[in-house]
Amino acid sequence: MNIYLIRHGETDYNRARRLQGVTDIPLNARGIELAEKTAEKLKDIQFDRIYSSPLIRAWKTAEIIRGNRDIEIIPTEGLREISFGDYEGLTILDEKYNIPDPDFCDFFNAPEKYHTPPNGESIEQLKKRTTAFMWEIIRAPEYQDLTILMSSHGAAIRGMLFGLQNLPVSQFWGSGVHKNCAVTLIRAEQGRFQIEFENKIYY
Repeated sequence: MNIYLIRHGETDYNRARRLQGVTDIPLNARGIELAEKTAEKLKDIQFDRIYSSPLIRAWKTAEIIRGNRDIEIIPTEGLREISFGDYEGLTILDEKYNIPDPDFCDFFNAPEKYHTPPNGESIEQLKKRTTAFMWEIIRAPEYQDLTILMSSHGAAIRGMLFGLQNLPVSQFWGSGVHKNCAVTLIRAEQGRFQIEFENKIYY
């Protein structure tokens, strides 16, 4: 089984460094361009199944990558982004920082110290939700010979990867936040997996 994990293309919230979470923000023109360039590089891959976060930025990215392949895109909560609760829409830029928690950037810099926002989802909850979905796919006997595309989000993808590898929360981000439309390839066989590459861009 080959699993291609892709982060969605750029949005205006990404550009402005606003917390996006589960707020349903569409791709901007640059985001569409990045997805189209990535689709061109992946055009010869014979995907058998496509899963996507139900959020429009990931869904549109999946549609662009799918191209003219006759494959249904399956929405799944297991690929949805982490929720920032009451802080969604606020900005982390230094000169415009308006998040009530002065230590919010621990989410990126020291995730083991991160305080879950009011009405938000914790890193542990994210890990359980995303990793459960990934193990369900990896362990499914009927999927062993398939090539699968999954369109998701920066934190959700890292939630899966750090959960699969059973890493400590301090290593949640690994080598960093994935770039927009970056691709990660997981090869799995008989319930075991290997990360072939991570955060690869094609533009």
